[in-house]
Amino acid sequence: MKTTVLVIATLFWFVLAAVSPAAAESIALVDMQLILNQSIAGKAARSNLEGRIKKAQAALGQRKTEFEKERASLEKQAKILSGSALEAKKDALAKKQLDLQRAYQDTQEELAKANEQEISKVVKEIQATVKELAKERKLTFVFEKDRQTVLYASDRIDISADVVKILDKKKVAL
Repeated sequence: MKTTVLVIATLFWFVLAAVSPAAAESIALVDMQLILNQSIAGKAARSNLEGRIKKAQAALGQRKTEFEKERASLEKQAKILSGSALEAKKDALAKKQLDLQRAYQDTQEELAKANEQEISKVVKEIQATVKELAKERKLTFVFEKDRQTVLYASDRIDISADVVKILDKKKVAL
C-alpha cells in the first residue's frame, strides 16, 4: 500500500515537474529518523526509554542473581537431600526459572510498548510541525525520506533541519 501510494505520488510529481518548474518546487522531503535523533523531543524520548531500560535491567539482573544463588545452593545440597526433597527443590527452582523467563518476556513487551508510545508522541509533534511548515511554505507534497523508496533527492528540498529547529524552539519555549 505504501509503495503504491509512493509510486503514484512520484509519477504525479514527474507530471508536475514536466508541466511547471514552479510546481516541482512545492515538494519537500523529511527524514523522520534524523529528526528523531537530533531534536530535543526525540532525544528526550530516547532518554526516557533508556532510563526505563536501565531500571528493568537492574530488576531482572537482581532476580537472575537470586535464581543463580538458589541453583548453586541446590547443587551443593543435592548430595545430602533425600530423593523427594531434592525433586521438590528442583521443581521449585524450575518454576522460578519459568517465572524469570516470563519476566524477561513481559519486560521486553513493556519496553517495546513504551518505545512505541514515546516515539508516537514525538512523531505526532513532527507531523504537526511538518504540516505547519508545509502550509507556511505553500508546499503541495511532503514525502518521508526513506532509503528504500527515495533513491535520490536534492538537499534543497529536504526540510528536516528546519523541522528540527522549529520543534526545538517549541520545546525551549515550554
